Amino acid sequence: MSGVKRAGDYLAAIFKLGRTERWAKAAYRSVESHDARFGDLERRLDHLQRQFDKQSDGWEGRARHLKDGVKQVIHGETQALMARNAELARNFVEISRRLDQVLLSSQQDETPPAHSPQMPQNSDGLSAVMDSFYHKLENKYRGTPSDIRNRLRVYLPDVESAVIRTEQKPVLDIGCGRGEWLGLLADAGIKAHGVDTNAVQIGEAQDKGLDVRQGNARSALAEAEDNSLACLTAHHLIEHLPFEEVLWITREAMRVLAPGGLLLFETPNVRNVLVGATSFYNDPTHLHPMTDPVLNVLFETVGFHPVETRHLHPHEKLAEFMAKPGFDPELANLMFGAQDLAILGHKPLKEN
Repeated sequence: MSGVKRAGDYLAAIFKLGRTERWAKAAYRSVESHDARFGDLERRLDHLQRQFDKQSDGWEGRARHLKDGVKQVIHGETQALMARNAELARNFVEISRRLDQVLLSSQQDETPPAHSPQMPQNSDGLSAVMDSFYHKLENKYRGTPSDIRNRLRVYLPDVESAVIRTEQKPVLDIGCGRGEWLGLLADAGIKAHGVDTNAVQIGEAQDKGLDVRQGNARSALAEAEDNSLACLTAHHLIEHLPFEEVLWITREAMRVLAPGGLLLFETPNVRNVLVGATSFYNDPTHLHPMTDPVLNVLFETVGFHPVETRHLHPHEKLAEFMAKPGFDPELANLMFGAQDLAILGHKPLKEN
């Protein structure tokens, strides 16, 4: 009996195993079915995601295109408005220049007034001493001719471009001093001449074979013909002059520069605290600082467009203080930043 019982138990176990296998297979088929449905749902979800991304990209593209279009329109209208304002400014200063000519002509027709004791007479002896003093001062504190040439080299591309735009017209440098800038221009094959009131410095420049003449900016510009220059440059001159004289030079530059010409002023940058508080006053002939806000408005008033501001030639200690841990970079720039300020104004190629 025990053998029969064991056989029955084996048969029962086999039947149970068969049912279990069928259940397992059914469960497996159910899982496969659910996997297939889940895979289909995933594919549909991926498709919807791609469709959404595609539409989103289209919306973003259209939005960027619309934004870019609006920016281009605004930029174009802004440039056109600025160019129009510059044209109106040029018309205004030309009228003012002609009015000056009429007034000057009428004054020349009148009898010269008697000498006023309040007006000092020129002294050739004192002027000679002053010229010698200033020449020595520049040699000692402004830098060697080699140093100055290296600093001024940054402007060569601007001048070369202006010479090309104006079909090889020459450059006039007012307040040319020892002639470092004129020497650079000569080396670059650019025709240029300069004027300066300092006889000692003029003599040194002439000894170098440079085309320099003794005289002041007003007389040099008054003799220049309309649209005759590619560039008018003045390095460290305007801070020596009354503002009315700087205004006159800027206005006259618009007449003598050819379309596409360039007006360049370089002056001490008094945003640098050390320059504004100390070195600016090492030159007793400096009258007052000329800041970038003043010069920008001046150029815009006369009608130069575009106008560019550059801060140049930082102090040799700037990098040292910028690298110091905990030292405020803004303070480092205030003390040791750019020592020179340049303003470049372009006379438009065409009247708008």
